[in-house]
Amino acid sequence: MKKTFQKTLIAAAAGAALMSAVGTANANSLLFPYFTTATGAQSVLSLSNTSGVTTALHYVYNYGSACTHFDASGSLTNNDILSHSVAQPAGFNTTGVATAGVVGAGGFGKVVGTDTSTPVYFPLANQTGFLVVTATTAGTTTGLQGSMAVVDPASGLVVSYAGLNNGTVTAVATNEGNFTSYADVNFALATMPAALVTTSWYGVVTGDMNAAIVAGADWTAKATFTNNGFVYNNDEFAISGTVTKAITCAGSILSTDLMTGAQAAAVGTNGGLVKATATLASGAVSSASGVVMMKMQTVAAAVGAPFAGKQFLHREVANLSFP
Repeated sequence: MKKTFQKTLIAAAAGAALMSAVGTANANSLLFPYFTTATGAQSVLSLSNTSGVTTALHYVYNYGSACTHFDASGSLTNNDILSHSVAQPAGFNTTGVATAGVVGAGGFGKVVGTDTSTPVYFPLANQTGFLVVTATTAGTTTGLQGSMAVVDPASGLVVSYAGLNNGTVTAVATNEGNFTSYADVNFALATMPAALVTTSWYGVVTGDMNAAIVAGADWTAKATFTNNGFVYNNDEFAISGTVTKAITCAGSILSTDLMTGAQAAAVGTNGGLVKATATLASGAVSSASGVVMMKMQTVAAAVGAPFAGKQFLHREVANLSFP
């Protein structure tokens, strides 16, 4: 039974990845703002190369509450589609070389085992984070495309999304991880009734990550969110009080993180709205420009079929400003 379930999970993740591998984001650095290696889950990365030449790839994983840096190099042959689990499979090292005694992190490896391109696996189970993949071969200006599919039976999550394009020419130590074009700081954080849906956000601070990547350092750019002095219940009633919440590199945010205890009690359990604005701070090797917010909504069993037990994930739309 366990083996059959694992095959079904792999097929679902691989199918979602392959369906989204064509016509997705097109760039030389791609940002994938969410992956998980939770037990029983699979995150599947799909990359394709239309540059005309085999290109070297640089993977930079940022994981855990400390947003720790982990990187290695792979490769992608011309016109190839490489799809693989993010989690390292047993019996292989992080770049896919068969290595006896490696426990791995629960991954299944390449979707097509005979693929001659070289992936970079993540070696730890039960981690969450984000990933930057860059084509580092000179002259590949628009050749790298990619998507991420995530299947997590425990949370009910089944999602596929395109990698975010940095739109710049990349080579070693030049514009790798430069996502300064992503400069959103205003977000309307809306929640549904708590008895029906549990809502959270996973935010990634964007900016020019190049110096941190070249130095092999953790990305330490910081975003401090404020509720701008008010929160709103589900019937537009404004409740005053100022609260802030900071994330460094990346982290989770609840709507109640931006409420005082009194505000949370006044808003109640019927859902509400927080007009959140982030103030950015840069570190020694971290130049911040904005935030990418991924909204996660988990539907309670009480809702009933077909939504009960399902989790939905999408990128939160930003506001230019708030009145």
